[in-house]
Amino acid sequence: MVFHVPTKSFNFTVPMTNSPPLVCICMPTYNSEKTIGSTLESILNQTYSNFIVKISDNASTDRTLEIIRSYQDPRISIFTSDKNIGGEGNFNRCIELSEGEYTAIFHSDDIYDPRMLQEQVSFMEKEPSAGAVFTEARVIDEADKRIGYIKLPKISTHESSSLYGFETLFKAVLKHSNFFICPSFMVRTSVYKHEVVCWKGEQFRSSADLDVWLRILSKNKIGHIAKPLIHYRLSNLQGSASIRKGVEEADFFLVINHYLAKKEVQELLGKHDGLNYRDLVRRDHVMRAINLFLSGREQESGNLLGKVFSWEMFQRSCQSKKGVITLIGALYLKFILFFKLRRFGAVSLDAIKSRFNK
Repeated sequence: MVFHVPTKSFNFTVPMTNSPPLVCICMPTYNSEKTIGSTLESILNQTYSNFIVKISDNASTDRTLEIIRSYQDPRISIFTSDKNIGGEGNFNRCIELSEGEYTAIFHSDDIYDPRMLQEQVSFMEKEPSAGAVFTEARVIDEADKRIGYIKLPKISTHESSSLYGFETLFKAVLKHSNFFICPSFMVRTSVYKHEVVCWKGEQFRSSADLDVWLRILSKNKIGHIAKPLIHYRLSNLQGSASIRKGVEEADFFLVINHYLAKKEVQELLGKHDGLNYRDLVRRDHVMRAINLFLSGREQESGNLLGKVFSWEMFQRSCQSKKGVITLIGALYLKFILFFKLRRFGAVSLDAIKSRFNK
């Protein structure tokens, strides 16, 4: 069902015949009453004028739809579901709803800089080989407090400093894990419609977005704007909070192992890429061992931690800040397990995880 929204009004420019490219902002929502107002206001106050907003609501049971309908702006349309179709299912519906030259699937709990669309459209118009572009981000918590910053890691490449191909970014992911900020992406609508088509949630679960960016990279370059044009929310109320407490191998490896199995990808990689991959595996083992300990499964925690320590780990830990942190975390957990410091260990590890949003 489609609703055209009434009540709060914003100034905007009606697109003319020779208007700039149309941007379709698709927003999947589900029980977003606490944040949807701030998100919508940040979008409706963009400096770029030629855009529409399509909201795909996933059978919300709170006041999400009521709040959206309170905004009087003909650019907004609402599409509702009678039943919950899952997160990835809702993203797929956003792709189906997309139109215009560019599509941005924005999240309903983030806040967007007024220049977001202007900067991204300008970049895409200047770079015809770019299938998509993403930005950096300031990280905020549930109270809108700034708690961090996400930027593109240092990348060794001969490419343009703001436009990258598959090899460069895949190698960077092997070294730094997933640094792409999903709700900051703007994608050519034709790429979403004809190349991506859908998010493969059943295969890649919570990391289906990483697979989307790698699929785009297989045929196009992806651009990066080195500005924090989004306030990206990390909250204990999000579904991703439970993922950070996971004790199974991270979904990230479902995607990475899928691509590493491809011969054409293997031919791009060298020895250092393999070492970087093993660093990520060790980091995942340590985090899962900590989560097992916090869930009261000390024996399983110790067994998993036993797979981490090696001469290679000690050598590699000195080569990066994350390596040092991984080693310290592993040694600290080993100390707690050895001396059976259950209560002290649980309190201290939980505090450390909260401090670093892990």
